[in-house]
Formats: sequence, C-alpha cells, structure tokens
Amino acid sequence: MTALLTPAYTLTLGSQRWTQQVLALELELELAPRLDALTVRLPAEAPLDAGLGDDASLELDGGEGSESAFTGTIAAIERGYREIRVRVLDGGALLAQSRPATTYENSSASRVVSALCGDVNVSTGSLADGPDFAFYAAEPSRSALEHVARVCAWGGAIVRFTPSGDLESVVLNATSADLALRYGRELIALRQRKAPAPLDGFVVAGEGGASSASSPDALRPTTDFFAGSRPDGPGPTSRWAFAPALRTAKDAATAGAALQRLYAATRERGTLDAWLLPKLRPGTVIEIHDLPDPMAQGPYWIESVRHRVTPLGATTRARYVKGGDAFDPSALIGALAGALGSLL
Repeated sequence: MTALLTPAYTLTLGSQRWTQQVLALELELELAPRLDALTVRLPAEAPLDAGLGDDASLELDGGEGSESAFTGTIAAIERGYREIRVRVLDGGALLAQSRPATTYENSSASRVVSALCGDVNVSTGSLADGPDFAFYAAEPSRSALEHVARVCAWGGAIVRFTPSGDLESVVLNATSADLALRYGRELIALRQRKAPAPLDGFVVAGEGGASSASSPDALRPTTDFFAGSRPDGPGPTSRWAFAPALRTAKDAATAGAALQRLYAATRERGTLDAWLLPKLRPGTVIEIHDLPDPMAQGPYWIESVRHRVTPLGATTRARYVKGGDAFDPSALIGALAGALGSLL
C-alpha cells in the first residue's frame, strides 16, 4: 500500500519557530519587477512577539523532504479579533522603495545591478553579464527594481530571488526540463491556452551605433543607427523601441531578440494546480507527462508560483509559458548574428 505524503512547514518569525498552529500560509513568487510576498495567518491568541523589520524564513515539505522556500523581513503585522496577519517581503521590496538618481559609466548590466542592490543592502547571487553601457542613467522615474529588471531584460535575462534571499539574473535555457510532473500524480488540474502570434519582428534601436561601448564613438549620437540597413517597420506586425542607453548594434540586436523570444514563448501558456511542490519557482523548467491528447507536455518554464498551506491541505498553483525552441538562448545569438550581418 502506498503511503500518503504528509506536507509540513517550518516558519521562523524573528526568534520564534512555528511548525503548527498557523491558520494559513500563502507564498507568492514572481519575476521582477513584481514582488515576492509571504502572508501568514495566525490565531488571535497566538503568542507572536516578532516585530516589524525582524527576519523571517519559510521551509516547505511536500512530503519528500524539507526545502528552503523564502527569506525576507516582516513588513506588516495586522491584529484583529479573530486572527493575526503577518506580511513578509524579500529584498525586492527594498529595491521597489528606492528611487535612484545615479549615472553609471563604462559598466555592464551586472555591475549596474550589483550597485543598485548594494545601495539598499540587498545581497546578490549569480548575475548575467548583460549589455555594456558607455553610461546608464538610473533616474528616479523608475524604482531600483524596475531598473534592475530593465537592464537585465535587454540581455534576455529574467530576475528572481533565491530561497535564501539573494537576487539573481539568469538567461534561461528552457530547452530541457529540470523537473518532470505527471498528470494524475502531482497535478490536480491543468489548463493550456494558445494565442495567435501576429507580430513577427521586434526591433530595438540604440543611439550610438558604435562597435564597442568603450569606443569614443559610443558617446557620439548617430543619424543612422542601422548603417543603411534599416529593418522594415514599425507596422501592424512589428514593434520598435528606442533605448538610448544601448550604444552598440550588438546590444540593441540582443535586446530585440530577447523581446521576440519572450513574445513567442507567451503565445502558449497555461496554469497548473498540484499538491505542494516546493521545488517549483519562477524559472523552473518542467515537462508534464501522461496528458490526454491533444495537450502538449512541454517543456514549459514557470512564470509565477503560489504555494498555499492550511490545516485542510497544501497546494501549489503556477503559471507557465512555452519553453523548448521558443526559449533557447541560441535564439539570442542567432538573431544577433543576423542583425550584425545586415550592418556589414
């Protein structure tokens, strides 16, 4: 006889550890510039003595071993007649609160991200290099978190927080799965949706048109960024964007390819409901087996996750988009080669 999996949690709020008594836990994990958040509901009589700004962490166990799921600080405590509600946020909240007014010269995207995080004491993990900037103006019309997501997106990278609370940027390779799920085993329900893809081109124009961001020409505006080989558009089937911070054809081509790659991936998307799966996080690449025809098994990559634990059970809901060839890092290189070839 197969043993039933028993979900469990370990919640730390300040110096207190909770493994039971919680009425509900809800952990929402997103890609930047959206925020991660943990909401905890405790009985009104619970002896909570943690305060605002105290450290908090959560470990989840779907029945196959405990895993670190979230690290942050307490951002709000609400007390009512029936319950106490605690809101915990990670370093994304600190970056979202910050409105920088700084110009970075001769820096890569990863160095800009590291500096913005350092200004508000947010720790970083692995950071993709991204484009090189002759200068980048982090002006206060955007939050620091929006600047981080922006400069990383130009290089085709997603931005997320690790379970230990470090910010990382990753050029995701979604051609092969990190995790195989089975319909009828881990998965309770599944929905898939395909949408038309009327757009066939994304173009990002920079301002300098130099061969290198370190070249003196990178600071010299050009009247013909595409050197006589202007792509078609904009129009009904193409989208153009202007990014003055991108001073080279190489970085502008990569930014356009990144938009194209993301657009193609999001034309096929879906949601899944499962028994608690702590391993699912934004950026996790999955395959789904034993699906009824004509549903596709993927690979897909996870866009957002919500883990929920109550005395009645523990579940995971996730949104996912198409992986495979639609989200292969070589698509960035191939589009870049084509763009540069047209300029030669």
